[in-house]
Amino acid sequence: MTTFVGRGNEMREAGRLLAGARLLTLIGAGGVGKTRLAQRVAARAEKGFADGVVFVELDAVPDPGLLPQVAAAELGLRDVSTAPMPQLLAFLSAKNMLIVLDNCEHMAQACRDFVNEVLDTAPGVRFLTTSRHVLGIPGEQLLPVRPLAVPERVEDTVDDAVTLFTDRAMYALPNFRLSDDNWDTVLGICSRLDGIPLAIELVVPWLRVLSTNDVLSRLDDTFTLITAEAAARPSRQQTLIAAVDWSYALCAPDEQALWARAAVFSGGFTVEAVVAVCADERIPATAVLRLLGGLVDKSVLVRDEVDGVTRLRMLYTIRQYGLQLLAESGEERGIRGRHLDYQLMLAQRNEKEWLGPNQVELAADTRREHNNLRSALEFALTDPERRVTGARLANALQYYWLDCGFIGEGRRWLDRVLEVENLPTDVRQNALWINAYCAIALGEVPAGKVLSEQAVRIARETGDALMMANAMLAYGGAAFVGGELDYGLSLYQVSVDHYAAAEVTDCQTILAYAALGMCAAFAGRFDRAVTAAEQAIELADQHGERWTRSYAHYAVALATWQLGRLAEAAGHAMTSIRIKDQFNDVLGLSMLVELIAWIAASAGAMPQAAEVLGVASSMWRHTGGAAFLASDNWAVPHKRCERAARKALGDERFDAIHAKGAASAAKVDDAVVHTLKFATVLAAAHAEAPSVLTSREDEVAELAAAGASNKEIASRLVISTRTAEKHLANILRKLGFSSRAQLAAWVADRRAQGQ
Repeated sequence: MTTFVGRGNEMREAGRLLAGARLLTLIGAGGVGKTRLAQRVAARAEKGFADGVVFVELDAVPDPGLLPQVAAAELGLRDVSTAPMPQLLAFLSAKNMLIVLDNCEHMAQACRDFVNEVLDTAPGVRFLTTSRHVLGIPGEQLLPVRPLAVPERVEDTVDDAVTLFTDRAMYALPNFRLSDDNWDTVLGICSRLDGIPLAIELVVPWLRVLSTNDVLSRLDDTFTLITAEAAARPSRQQTLIAAVDWSYALCAPDEQALWARAAVFSGGFTVEAVVAVCADERIPATAVLRLLGGLVDKSVLVRDEVDGVTRLRMLYTIRQYGLQLLAESGEERGIRGRHLDYQLMLAQRNEKEWLGPNQVELAADTRREHNNLRSALEFALTDPERRVTGARLANALQYYWLDCGFIGEGRRWLDRVLEVENLPTDVRQNALWINAYCAIALGEVPAGKVLSEQAVRIARETGDALMMANAMLAYGGAAFVGGELDYGLSLYQVSVDHYAAAEVTDCQTILAYAALGMCAAFAGRFDRAVTAAEQAIELADQHGERWTRSYAHYAVALATWQLGRLAEAAGHAMTSIRIKDQFNDVLGLSMLVELIAWIAASAGAMPQAAEVLGVASSMWRHTGGAAFLASDNWAVPHKRCERAARKALGDERFDAIHAKGAASAAKVDDAVVHTLKFATVLAAAHAEAPSVLTSREDEVAELAAAGASNKEIASRLVISTRTAEKHLANILRKLGFSSRAQLAAWVADRRAQGQ
């Protein structure tokens, strides 16, 4: 939100070095502007990389072991395993991109390992890293990032430090101008601050209450009292520490306390969050907003607007200073505990509301809190008295792990949960079946089977119907993905029956019906598949649920494809794709893209089948679910589809078209658009004859094509609006359409043919 000042020489040198080196590290002290420079360098370099630039922020990552997971998420990979490096390397092997790793110093070894492996495997990938220390990797080019230049004398030309001071001063005081009257004072301030950008940014806001002469005088006083700890550091670190100390000392006592407490948040926070975690008798809730405003004014906090939500955050150096204050205050464990409790409250609230129409919004809310969740889980699972709370938090995030593309990370946390001794029975059983489901979704069927068997054992011991329903849902998944279709059907039926016995309808209940439908479709029990899937859709519609509903549509698409009702299959597949795209459910999208290729082959559209198989190959690389292709459920129709297309096109033409499809789907969004285009053509080309519509449906179709609303259709035909809606939904389903526009075109075509 602010201008970029100076750094012309560094920008040119970084561009030159990056053109010849595969690893460039911007190295410098804290607060010197490495991150801002890296952002600028990366933006200028982006055109030179066919696959673009990916920026990976590490400052809020609590555990070095999470680096591959975090990098995978930023690269667009989803549902990666607990050990995702093989998948990451396979994905990057043919890429031409720049990866920026920001703030490497607190996980230097993890960064060294990660960068080394990628450089060895992916010749088209380059790295731009920022660090306070050399990474020490062979071939690493270093570009020291020094403070902004400060003119030595008043007579000299205005330099970058003075330019930055003046620019930021005009934000604080619109009428501020650099003049002969204040030039020497501004120069003195910039000199005291050694031209360190963060120090200047911290000092300038005080011009709202202090003159430039007052600022310089107070800095002189502060810098003569540098703490013993600071004095042991290099001079520029001494300067930054002194500048932060100076800003801290000028804050009111309650602002100082809030600075320390708010540092517990990792990745930012809302006003509601800081009130819940930081307010108490000393800092009343009614005072928090005023204090936050003061810290924003003093550049301690940065205000962001994310998807219409106001969030506040601290820059890395400011947060580290706050965490040190928090540790010295004796409040750290208590504040971290309140932070954990708040994250648990959010997770449980979202879990409760997940069965409803706001799933996309809830997923986005949780994504914004991801770093806070990681921090809270790390604290809880290392604190002997809070481990059970951490376990409950990991369990409450089941929908986030399973539905939003973080299955591998969820599995990693749940593995740690299951290492905790003396967990309450319900907590352990939940962790077991959720972890089992994660493992199965990643293709780790043997591990999932073991975990689900343990969950079943606990359910039998307790006699709890809901526990058994959840356990059997996971156990059925192990059988289903493992190719034991009849066994999977029986286990899914047990799960459905136990949800009914427990009188519970939640997302797992709907998923049990959808899974039953998918398993039945692969087993050739088509009527049972459609019946179960329609039950899932009906339950989902009653609650406005979307994510699980998408799997029900997938089940219907599978069944109707095998029954030869290709337009209907394509229509259900498109509906499912559109839902999954909202959640970035890459595993589900991969399965659906694959299915569209099968439908195309069944329709005799072999070039389209080959191209969509290429799209699918790119999609599978975006997800850890590629192991699904090892299952006969998916492997057999995949191979059959490819053989048919190769036979029709010849190997050379097939490979060229397949490669074209793969190239068109470098990004998930591109893959979705590409696949929907083919699916729409298939649905229109293979729409059933008009006789499939009843006479009443014919009437509804004609009125809808003429532009009548549902209410107008109901009035004309003397039926309820709800009945009109049902008729229209049935018509679109039968014809494999997803919009009234498609229906209108179909009616017009039918009229033109005199039907």
